[in-house]
Order: sequence, then structure tokens, then C-alpha cells
Amino acid sequence: MASATRAEEWMRSYVAESLSHADIARFVDYGAQSMGSDVPELSTDADVRRDLQLAVRSQFRNILAARQSDNAALWDAPVAAEAHSLARTIARRGLELRVLSHLYHAGHRAVWRFVADFVSNAAVPEDFKVELVVMMWKQTSEIMNSMLEELAATYTCERERLLSGTFSMRVNTVREILDGALNNAEVASVQLSYPVHRVNTALVLWTTDHAISIDSRIFEPLASRLARSASATEILCIPSGARGLWVWMVAGHDEEPTIDSALVPPGVRVAVGRPGQGIDGFRRAHREALAAQEIAMRAQQRIPVTSYRDIELVSMLVSRPDAMNTLIERELPGLLVDDELSARLRKTLRAVLSCPGNLEAAASQLAVHKNTVRYRIQQIEERIGQRITSRSLHLKLALDCFDTFGANATTYVPSEQKDPGTLAK
Repeated sequence: MASATRAEEWMRSYVAESLSHADIARFVDYGAQSMGSDVPELSTDADVRRDLQLAVRSQFRNILAARQSDNAALWDAPVAAEAHSLARTIARRGLELRVLSHLYHAGHRAVWRFVADFVSNAAVPEDFKVELVVMMWKQTSEIMNSMLEELAATYTCERERLLSGTFSMRVNTVREILDGALNNAEVASVQLSYPVHRVNTALVLWTTDHAISIDSRIFEPLASRLARSASATEILCIPSGARGLWVWMVAGHDEEPTIDSALVPPGVRVAVGRPGQGIDGFRRAHREALAAQEIAMRAQQRIPVTSYRDIELVSMLVSRPDAMNTLIERELPGLLVDDELSARLRKTLRAVLSCPGNLEAAASQLAVHKNTVRYRIQQIEERIGQRITSRSLHLKLALDCFDTFGANATTYVPSEQKDPGTLAK
């Protein structure tokens, strides 16, 4: 039996018998993050990063299915539907075809790092380590070349569709507004058939649920229902990716509309920016909705609607994770333990801070006696080593951050900086 065949058989056996779902998930997350960070056009776009992760995960499942088949070669694995969706998302963003090529090279680099670590750390028989490296590199190159050709065709078809008709004008106009190239609200309003000059509220709708069809058009009826429930008179929808939608709406009043979370189906999430006047407000509301989305995607609780109004300060702090972690550890010592008493004291502290100087209101909020609140305050102040009244603002900020990210708050690292390690054991 040839060495390459022995390497192939050994790899099939290793995948089938030695890799856990956690191992595979770590490799997939590492691959997606590595590829995204290596392509600058994708590194700061949450929607594209999400589509990239889904594409890598789905494609890897297809590869594993092919590898576990005795008769199928690695390059016979079909290109995943999520990978085609990623190509269409890149086209919709107005990015050039070279971005797909850059992803191809970034994927090669990620695989090479994995192969080097794998051969060094896994129990690979010494007599065909070289053959195993050659086999994995050759087969990976085969499938990625095939994928690039197929996805380039998908990208080209989507670009041709975007360059024709009213949809193309809307997408290009929104892009020019967000990029700062278009600053005339009246011109933008005419091109979009939407009153940009008025007070706009921005929403971002998205999902990571595989059970939901990968077609962003499913979000438009939902966006319309949310807009109607918020008394909006105008709405503008632009697909943001395979599983997302950007929305702007004008309510019948200038106040921030209330988005009814009961209308949001399971698996779908909504982020909301604060209202803004005119073309600058159009941009700012969208930036805030994206910031709220970023926090919502990393928060410990998966709530259906996240408003920038509620996480504005957390969003500012999270851009400096070291400062945020220092704030939490400095202001809340003794309250960060994951136990029932600490959770109760944190809840009491939040109630007291929301009702400054009014213990009866705090007690009513907590459904306990005023003396119970007084006793808990004493416990809190003993733990944190200071009077609550002396650092109320800092304590509230620290609580906001801790409540958002939970026990992982003090080890928070932005997603693009994480390295989940290698797959090999």
C-alpha cells in the first residue's frame, strides 16, 4: 500500500475516532477568525464575519462527510450553501472579487498553521509524517481551488444583478451615504424614495440559526411588522448579508420608538440605534445599531431586542477591554463570585443605585422589607470596601459591564483577538 494511501487511511481513522465535537468547533472558530482578521475588508464587519463563520463551519462539515466516506475524495465535497451566501454578501458590500481571492490565501495560511501544529502535536506515525503533510496540503489546495472558481461565478452573478435596476440604486446610495460620499439629504431622499432628511431610527436584524432559511428577504416582512408596531410611517430595508437586514424607519414622532420584542420570532435578534436627524443622523443611528449588535452578539443573555440607549456606556468601555476589566475588578471586589448570595447582592446594589436615597423604592423593586435592603447594603459595602454613595456612577458602570458579559467580563477579549488554539491533541 502506498504511503499516501496509508496517510489517507490514518487521517480518516483519526477524524472518526479521535476528534470530539469541541475539537472541531475550536478549529472551525479559529479558521474563521484567522481568515477574517487576515482580510482587512472583513475584519470590522459583523455581518460578513458571521457569514464567514457559518460558511467555514458548513464547508468543514461537508469535508468531514466526504472524508468519512471510503469512496469519496476530499475535493469531491460540495461547496456549502453558506459559502455561496458569503460570496453574495461580499458582492452586496461592493467589495471587489479580489476579496474572495484574499480569503482563499488566508484559508491556505490558516490550514498550513493547523497542519504544522497537527503534525507536531498529534500522534502521527513517524514513517509517514511527510506524506501526511503533502496529502493534506494537496487535497486542501484542490478543494479551495474548486471552491474559488465556483464562488467567483456566484459573486459575478450577484454583482450583475446588483448593477441593474432600482435595487442597485438603493444599495449604492446607502453605501455612498454611509461612506460619507453623499451628504445631500434631498438628493438621497429622491434616490431612495425615503425621507432621509427627517428623524431616522436604525435597526439591524440578524440570525445565526441554521434552521432559518439563508435568505435575507424573510426579514423584510418582520421589519415591516416592527415598524408598524412602532408607529413608523416610512421604512427602508437593505440586505446586509445572507442572514441579516439593515433597516431605517421614520416614526410619526421624533422620540425613540419602542420595538416590541414579542414580535421577534425565536432565533432572530434585533439591535436598535437612537433616532438621528437628517443624513448625519441616518449614519449615526446606523453606527449605533451596529454597536448594539456587536454587544448583543457577545453578551451572556440572548435577548431578542438590544437598544443602543441601554448599552451605550458599555459599548464605549468595551473598546478598551483592559480598562473595562480594571473598572469591574476595582469597583466590585467581593461581588464577582458566581454564587447565589453575590448575585442577590448585585441585584440589590442595582436597585439601590436606580433609586438613590430612597430605600423604600428599592425595597419595593426587590419585593423585600426596607430593613432587608439596609442589611444587604451593609454587606455590600463591607465587600467592596467603600460607601455606595461615594462611587455610585462607577459602581453602576461596573455593574452594567458585568451584567452584560457575566462571569467572563473580567477576561473579556474582543472576538477578533481570540485564538481558540489548535485542533490537534
